[in-house]
Amino acid sequence: MAVQQVHHNKRLRTGRDEEVISFSEADYEGVRLPHDDPVVVTLMVELFTTKRILIDSGSSADILYKHAFDQLKTPVDQLKPVKTPLVGFAGEMVNPLGAIDLSVVAGTAPRQTQVQITFLVVDRPIPYNAIIGRPGLNLMEAIVSTRHLLMKFPTIFGVGEARGDQQAARQCYKTAIADRGKEKVLVIANVELRGDVDPERLRPVEDVVQVPLEAGNPERIFQVGSHLGAEERAELITFLQDNKDVFAWLAEEVLGISPSVMTHRLSMDPARTPTR
Repeated sequence: MAVQQVHHNKRLRTGRDEEVISFSEADYEGVRLPHDDPVVVTLMVELFTTKRILIDSGSSADILYKHAFDQLKTPVDQLKPVKTPLVGFAGEMVNPLGAIDLSVVAGTAPRQTQVQITFLVVDRPIPYNAIIGRPGLNLMEAIVSTRHLLMKFPTIFGVGEARGDQQAARQCYKTAIADRGKEKVLVIANVELRGDVDPERLRPVEDVVQVPLEAGNPERIFQVGSHLGAEERAELITFLQDNKDVFAWLAEEVLGISPSVMTHRLSMDPARTPTR
């Protein structure tokens, strides 16, 4: 078996015209459409078959999570110190345990490529084993199509590919949603809220009490916190009832607003033919 090793800062040369990397309808095989799933693949890391690797071109680092690092049986003292922390979408900062260079093989023989990727090892609970970001993708010269859930890259035998596991991607997302709130999780990933997942709804910090806005009309009510003191609650209810004229319950009650403000218009070129 021949594996093409790609060295950093060197373009892969095949000795002939480079094959163009493209995506077609045939690449949709096995993909359930429509979707907004992330690309989650299986790669060989240090000769270990490693599943649940997130491909994320939005990440500026290649990350290996500690639970996966422990499975490689690599001594912790081989980690190189890292002083720069990672920053998540919400601004939270996490200090990596260290960095380590690992061999990564992508693709299926004979169309495989091998690169040496520097991973930052992070100790955080997350359903993924690793994240391949821009540095790793650039080493492999990989092109990713999130629509096709497919990553392609050049090899000496033609274009190789690593296909995303759609079921694994959805399971990872559901696990991340179920675990949220238990502990802050650093996710440097393009993961979007899906319509086929029912995340836990946010709840108020206290129970509420329903109060009628006007006597004899149970359909017009508002809610006040149950933890309010009796005097404070009475003052709030009186204030709301005295100013009930500012509440609008029907569209007919909202008068004097120009249609130009209320009407939504799509920004479309009338000269263009509509495309589905």
